Amino acid sequence: MFCWGFILLEIKVSFELTRVQGFLFQPIVPRLVLVRVKKHSHQAIIYLVTLPALVIPLLGSLIYFNLKDQSQLVQIIYGLVKVYTFLWPALAVFVLLKLPWSHLRGYFRLDAKMAKEGAICGFLMGSVILLTLLTPWGDLVRNQAEMVRQKAADMGIIRFFPVFALFISIGHSLLEEYYWRWFVFGQLHRCFPQAWMAHLTGAVGFAAHHFVVTTTFFAGPMGWFFGCCVGAAGAVWSWLMIRHQSILGAWLAHMLVDLCLMGVGYWLIFFVAPAN
Repeated sequence: MFCWGFILLEIKVSFELTRVQGFLFQPIVPRLVLVRVKKHSHQAIIYLVTLPALVIPLLGSLIYFNLKDQSQLVQIIYGLVKVYTFLWPALAVFVLLKLPWSHLRGYFRLDAKMAKEGAICGFLMGSVILLTLLTPWGDLVRNQAEMVRQKAADMGIIRFFPVFALFISIGHSLLEEYYWRWFVFGQLHRCFPQAWMAHLTGAVGFAAHHFVVTTTFFAGPMGWFFGCCVGAAGAVWSWLMIRHQSILGAWLAHMLVDLCLMGVGYWLIFFVAPAN
């Protein structure tokens, strides 16, 4: 009986304390809840704006890279994908996520150390690409010269390939760093609990549409290996961005790599393919 009386007394005291605490802290608790809900909803928006960014370049490449003898349609679809690549990050970050313009402006700075590391990174990656041509894999690359030329014809770029190559190497590489590193990887890095998860997801997304290219030209494991190399390069460039809090070092590395790739493409289209 004494035990039950003690329990009833404890319940009564607890109820009184709860009522007092509820009266004293009632203005505070709702604000804490709202902050938590707001935080979770902000992360949900990040995921929602990042998901299409991971998928749409892949879907676009699956369409325009597999159309034959329809150069005008290929150019339209390719152009629409690039317009999306340019506009969506700005819309997502500044309109939907409501981040200030300084969030972008701060990532467009360059210093000597960053430029040096980007140049070394790009030079080493480009050297690996060029040295590969001296290995037995170089013969496999040369064997695809006709396909490379035909794909350039399908896209309608043979007549102005040097201009296209410069655009890809300089302008398009900057667009990809803005899209894949600053936007996709940058937003994933904000909400993933571990940095490696953002690096991995961003690298896979970056490699995905390149897999379409590499597996088209190189059947079997070689095409997938080259696609994985693209993903590894993307992870290195993400690391450079985080290291320097800028995309320009990664852009310099990316530009040098693309110059090497476009140089190989020019050689295959205008020298190797006609000789065959």
